[in-house]
Amino acid sequence: MGISMVEKIENKEFSPKEIREMLGIDNAQIQELCKMADIKLKKNHRGLTYFTQDDAKTLKAYSSKKKMQYVTPAPSKNVVLKGTNSISSASIVQLVDTLRNIEKSMTEKITAVLDEKLDGMDDVVMELIRVKTENETMRFKINELNKENYRLKKEVNSFKKVPFGFYAKTTPETNLF
Repeated sequence: MGISMVEKIENKEFSPKEIREMLGIDNAQIQELCKMADIKLKKNHRGLTYFTQDDAKTLKAYSSKKKMQYVTPAPSKNVVLKGTNSISSASIVQLVDTLRNIEKSMTEKITAVLDEKLDGMDDVVMELIRVKTENETMRFKINELNKENYRLKKEVNSFKKVPFGFYAKTTPETNLF
């Protein structure tokens, strides 16, 4: 009878509730540990999930490893503490200086690009003004030439052909034809 009792202890089945209590974790963490340890979930004859003693030992080992991963050093004085708004003045000064340097750098770069783009614009504007003035002068000359052309056509039309290849100038008052 003593042997069968030892066998029962060695082959003891643990429910998820017992594992939760033993390790102090919830079901989601048990599932995560099972994935990490590559433990396949087993079901008993009633369809309930159970863990063997080996599974429990493995889960316990992985649980302690996982807890060690999450141990972090105490925060330093220069770090914002969770739930508080305390930041050291040195950090604030450094942050403000960094922001000023970024602003100054961006302003200088944008100014340089704009100056480079606008350098040729003065010459272009002067050329446009010169061309516009020249265009107006040409229009005036065209108008003057059109007037001269009209006057000359009128004068040419005032001459009438007479016999023997001669032309006689007529005025509207003296036009006999």
